[in-house]
Formats: sequence, structure tokens, C-alpha cells
Amino acid sequence: MARPLTTAAGAALGAVFNLVAHLRRGRPLHPAGLLFDAELRLHGTGRTWGSPFLDERMTLRGAARLSRSAGLPPPLPDILGIALRWEQDGLRPELLLATTGHTVLGRRLLRPATRWAPGMYGSLFPYEAAGRRVLIGALPQADRPLPARFDALAREVERAPVPIDLLVATPAGPWRLFGQVRLLPPARPDAAAPTRFNPLRHPVPGLRPAGWLQRVRGSVYDAAQRVPDHAGEVSPRDRAGSHPW
Repeated sequence: MARPLTTAAGAALGAVFNLVAHLRRGRPLHPAGLLFDAELRLHGTGRTWGSPFLDERMTLRGAARLSRSAGLPPPLPDILGIALRWEQDGLRPELLLATTGHTVLGRRLLRPATRWAPGMYGSLFPYEAAGRRVLIGALPQADRPLPARFDALAREVERAPVPIDLLVATPAGPWRLFGQVRLLPPARPDAAAPTRFNPLRHPVPGLRPAGWLQRVRGSVYDAAQRVPDHAGEVSPRDRAGSHPW
């Protein structure tokens, strides 16, 4: 019974996002962002989680996209997002994080923010590694508050690469540092053709999306990503692979 309800909920939410996308003549969420080259330096936590991404020491190359979820103009608060994509063992895994709280309860709730940093970003929904539920988090490091404007972010990264600590926790456990992402210049806006991510289609090796909310999320992503970003634009499927990342 749970799976039909999950499918129905996903279809309903997908239809809503589909309608919003058509009304906005573009993406329903995260309509514009800044792309950066990214370097992921991973070192593990000193304990075994069951995923190479969490356990092994490695340096990976990829890309990061930082965006405002609703596209509200600053200084209005918005749900801020960090999307990551990288090369690993011939694959291109993806990870999406959004502004949440830091506490056991807060890490499961989205939190509007007015600054890229300081602030906490989380996966919100759990993953499973070797039979254990985990959440992934990120904590940008900046020597001064960084307002959630694209021009401010681009200038900060141009001044010096911005490090973002990568964290892992069980749903009720403490956050543990397992690596760091560095945002590298130059910043590349993508408002004309937003870069799309789908972490359920491109999972992290050893990390399986877990729970019914992840299945609902997958239905929503599939529905929303069938809508072209702008009127007259080819569909995402037709232009798949056109961006190096």
C-alpha cells in the first residue's frame, strides 16, 4: 500500500511543479545559479560508514552550482542550494544540499537564509550506507559574512577559493567532518540555460537514497525536468550531455 501512495504523492507534486514551470516559462525551482569548478578533498572520519565517498582518502574534480530556490530577489530570504557533480570511478555522481538547521530536528527542515555563509546546508532526506541511515551536510567557510547575492559570491571566489566543509551524521548523531569542497574561479552564470541535477539518477557510489520521501522526490524531479527551461528551448533529454558537467 505504501508504494502506490508514494507514487500518487509523487505524481501529484510533479504535476504541481510542472504547472509552476509552465507558468514561470522556466524551471519551478532554482531558476538561476552560479557554476564553479570544484575540487573535493576527502579524508574520511576515522570510522567506517560503508561508502568510498565517506570512508576513503581521495581527491576528485567536478563542478558546483549555488542557487536561490524560489529566485526571490535579495535581500529577501530564500532557500539556498549547493549542487555538486564530480568524476568518480567512471561515474558522475551528484549531491544536492539546501539550507537547513544544524540540530537533530533542524537538519530535517528547510530554512530560508540571507547569506551563503555562515550557514548550514543538508541533504534533508536520508541515504543508506551499509544498512545505516545517514545525512550529508555542508558548512561553507568564510572569513566574513557572505550575503546571498550572486555578485557577492562571484567576487568572493575570485578573491580566493571558498572552502566548504563536508559533514556526515546519523539522523540523531553528531556531525562529523569527512572532507572539503573548494569553489574555484571563474564564476559562470547559467540563467539562460540552467544546469540540471538529479541525484536519484546519478547516485553517489555506496550511498543509496532511502525512504519513501526519496521516492516522492524522484517523481517530482522527473516531472519538473521534462519541462524546458524557456519557451522554445529543446527539452533536457534532447540537450543531455551538452554541458561538460
